[in-house]
Amino acid sequence: MINNMNKNKIKAWVTVMLCFIGFINYAQDIHFTFANAQNTNDGNNDYYEVDVMIQTINNTGDFKLGSGQLYVAYNTAAFGENVFTNNSFSATQPSPDYIVGQNADGTSVGLYGSFTIHDNTNSRVSWAFSQILNETTFAADNVKATPFKLVHLKFKYRDATEDPMVLFEQDDTYIDQFFTACGSQGGSNNSVDCTNYPGIQLVNDTFDSSNATLSNNDFRLLSGFSIYPNPTKEQLNINGDIFKLKSIEIYSILGKRVMKITEHFNKIDLSKLKPSLYILKLNSENSSTVFKIIKD
Repeated sequence: MINNMNKNKIKAWVTVMLCFIGFINYAQDIHFTFANAQNTNDGNNDYYEVDVMIQTINNTGDFKLGSGQLYVAYNTAAFGENVFTNNSFSATQPSPDYIVGQNADGTSVGLYGSFTIHDNTNSRVSWAFSQILNETTFAADNVKATPFKLVHLKFKYRDATEDPMVLFEQDDTYIDQFFTACGSQGGSNNSVDCTNYPGIQLVNDTFDSSNATLSNNDFRLLSGFSIYPNPTKEQLNINGDIFKLKSIEIYSILGKRVMKITEHFNKIDLSKLKPSLYILKLNSENSSTVFKIIKD
């Protein structure tokens, strides 16, 4: 009797440990960035466009992506409020070069659907998707250590002289919204069954919004300014026609304004800022320009 009880306990313990190990093996750290930020024009309207990239980090391994949701904040001075409701925003997958535009192995049937966009607030928009075929239809893992395009974002300008300030929302309420692929293990091209064969929630999201900044060639510039030293530990110097400036603003990569200056523009004291990447915005009466700055 005792031996049988011990055997049962050992079996139960082994089962629990196997389940735990299985979970650990799927506990990927995922990282989101922006790429290919640019201004475009269709002959009538100005647009800001950028790709969202996804990758694994910390050597956590490749996996098949199931579903997810992202929240993106933006500058209402550039695009207006409630961009989706006002037909000023789209999220698309122009080709299989984007993960959510991929097809089932050997077919022209899309792996993903149920695309949803909402105005989460008047200055933040959310985009969501989910797989519509089970994981056995995936040709291969599609989230890897190399950054890969996830989705393409496009905002219509209300005022193209304004900085887009497009940023990932990183508040705890809005992160960890992605899951590995789910579905039956049997047969190919089966409908997805996430109830009986669920995916695993990914709980180590990180974000970097710095590459959403337009290059100097893409932004409608207040020209003729330079900054130094960059990186800097304390003081940042600004060269140019200082008398054109009306204000200087500094934003964190989360989109929060951390400093506004309305006089003495040639030198800025950054000593009170924490070491990080920031966005510096120079404003004149009718135009502006931005720089990435690094505080050591």
